[in-house]
Amino acid sequence: MADLGNTSKADTAQKHAVQSWLTVLVLIVSSIVLGVAFVAQSILLGVVGAVIGVVGVIMLVVYKVMDDAH
Repeated sequence: MADLGNTSKADTAQKHAVQSWLTVLVLIVSSIVLGVAFVAQSILLGVVGAVIGVVGVIMLVVYKVMDDAH
């Protein structure tokens, strides 16, 4: 039978970076603000939500969030 090595979940757990969670939180807040802006038909809220979203995308690139997903 083939040796599969150590397959415990403790060794395969993903490492969570605080920056990654903060980035996700910023993008969720952006989505919520944009949703409220859409329903309320508020251009000001739409601009604020878009700016928060751009900040979140910049954070994605700077913190290399996708490198955490392995």
